[in-house]
Amino acid sequence: MRSFILPFVLLSLGLAANADPTLSPWVLHERRSHIPPGWARARKHDTSAAIPLRFALVQPNLENIEKYLYDVSHPNSPNYGKHWTASQVAATFGPSQESVDAVRDWLLENGIESHRVKISPSRGWLQFEATVEEAEDLLHTTYHVYGHETGAEHV
Repeated sequence: MRSFILPFVLLSLGLAANADPTLSPWVLHERRSHIPPGWARARKHDTSAAIPLRFALVQPNLENIEKYLYDVSHPNSPNYGKHWTASQVAATFGPSQESVDAVRDWLLENGIESHRVKISPSRGWLQFEATVEEAEDLLHTTYHVYGHETGAEHV
């Protein structure tokens, strides 16, 4: 038994010693490596410029949306014509308070002041104005300005 355990322990220690120390909880959500025709990277964005940031929050009940829509729009339904108010939509599809708090806490932990963060009327988004520097630090990315052959620019 001892002869089986020792190689396993040595293998585990070897793997741990060779583990990549740069591993992090960050996950790449999207990368745009293709630049459309007519566009070219012009320069790194001014880090002091303000840009809007919006974070979508997980919405419950989306799997039932078709059922809810038919319920108010089918003539044979007892709820026909009883369209929902904005508050009913937010209550049904809005994220949990736990989700809102988790994202808000993450923003606060990363230096975004609470008074700057607003929740959308639908409760589906947290949003605030950030400097490019804040956005780059928060999202571990780099913002660039792209120029079009017509002279138009886009971040």
